[in-house]
Amino acid sequence: MDERQAAEALAIAEAQQDRAQRAARLPWWVYAAMFVLAVAGGASNDFVSVNGSKLIAVFVLAALVVVLVAGFILRSAPLSRIRGVESRKSLLPRVFGLAVFADAAVTWLLLRYGTGFAHTIANTVGLPGYPNTVIGVLCGVVFTALFALGQSLRTRSARPAAR
Repeated sequence: MDERQAAEALAIAEAQQDRAQRAARLPWWVYAAMFVLAVAGGASNDFVSVNGSKLIAVFVLAALVVVLVAGFILRSAPLSRIRGVESRKSLLPRVFGLAVFADAAVTWLLLRYGTGFAHTIANTVGLPGYPNTVIGVLCGVVFTALFALGQSLRTRSARPAAR
């Protein structure tokens, strides 16, 4: 009788943990917004003049300040608020290492190949007049995928090792 009750209690606890993990996931529109913003940032360089680029930079800086102030005032990260959970403030070495590696690789590629790389890819896909838009799409895919991977690794490493 006690084993059966223990098994039922364990099943209830695991079900509750799974529900909490599903509820803590980011909504799909966060990933869509991340992709669209990355593409818009790249495309703006193809369609906006230098003065317009300065205006866009001011808007980006203002948005950054708003996010930082909101995080400071609310004592919680905006993504944690969207998820409805409080972050643990823990550093996961695997996730951090992967992010540093990806950042180093992208930085190296940009420094090594620069704008010539953007023009080559744009010409290859048939959009020679829009190299920044093409690179914006590629960066949007890469950064959104890396963010999703980081969220997935964080979720998996937070689960208990033995079930």
